[in-house]
Amino acid sequence: MPRIPVESNTATTVVVEGKPYLAFGGCSYLGLSHHADVIAAMRGSLDRYGVSTSASRETTGDTLAHDALEDELAKFLRADAGLVVPEGYTANLALAQAVTQQYRVALIDEKSHRSVAHAVTAAGLQVHTYRHLDAEHAASLARTLDRDQGIVIWTDGVFAADGAVAPLDKLFAALPARGLLVVDDCHGLCVLGTNGRGTVSHFGLDVATTRSRVCVTTTLAKGLGCYGGAIIGPRPLITLAQETASVYRGTTACPPPIVEAAREALRVVQRETQLVARLRENIESMHGALSRCGVSCPRSPTPVFTFVLDSETRMAVVHRMMLDAGVLAPLIEYPGGPTARYFRLSVNARHSAADIARLEQALASALMATEPRTMPRSHVASA
Repeated sequence: MPRIPVESNTATTVVVEGKPYLAFGGCSYLGLSHHADVIAAMRGSLDRYGVSTSASRETTGDTLAHDALEDELAKFLRADAGLVVPEGYTANLALAQAVTQQYRVALIDEKSHRSVAHAVTAAGLQVHTYRHLDAEHAASLARTLDRDQGIVIWTDGVFAADGAVAPLDKLFAALPARGLLVVDDCHGLCVLGTNGRGTVSHFGLDVATTRSRVCVTTTLAKGLGCYGGAIIGPRPLITLAQETASVYRGTTACPPPIVEAAREALRVVQRETQLVARLRENIESMHGALSRCGVSCPRSPTPVFTFVLDSETRMAVVHRMMLDAGVLAPLIEYPGGPTARYFRLSVNARHSAADIARLEQALASALMATEPRTMPRSHVASA
């Protein structure tokens, strides 16, 4: 699937080449990128801060907005401290550069996001992979390694490709005495946990007895619908990242207007608690819709729905027929999926029951029309 040249969009629609589509893609899980208060916060800060700080935060590029967002994220996630960085990918790189001061070994899930694998490798950690979602394998590896070197178990909280949730409770239990659990929670923040606090909260690891050994990296671009990244965790580790992570110290700060937008988005999450509840209702509705269509996809409490059909030809035709019906159901190529090419649909809190019903109708019609015995020859030839 090539890049989609979007001309304009809302929380649930896109316009491409002049045609509007009901969209079930992307990662703005609460629809906050189009929330009126979030947009107003960004606009209101432009006169105060301009577009960019044009400098590293550790020279002249820091603002009160950055400092406040760090404190607010830490409070929301029940952690000691936070560090706002330019992007989610950067968050993993910066934290990896910091943890090398205390840890020498990293255990990562074999399907971890590329930013995790790149971060631990680039930082010079000794890297071992464990089988996908297999905490017992991670624990077995940890027992065979030199624990005196310090071991970090680093995993996605929610895996972007298929919405699978990492077994954080079991991974935490696999930590040696000198160990740290790092959770890339880009797709868990504002989705799982109490009031959307993320995957760490989902597993109850945000309490005082455990949180000193847990650190979260995340983006501000998914659940919060904005842009930027953050590291949230124990204060000594956050301070270490601030003082030693060159990828943080040597890059221009996230633009202040976007930081102010993220601050407002976080306030919206806490103020409009029905958004997370609505998302969870829509997740259940989507599971039901896909099941009635005969589509099998992993059962997950996340808004990501991944599936394949019996052939790439059929998937291409179904994708095109749904576009013809005005529904965008992304057919993508992205690491970590069940095959090289697969459908990855997502639902957000702004989708209505009518939207989900429309998706179900379009998908059911396309699947019926493309059953091997009924698919028109012209569709096969054009796929």
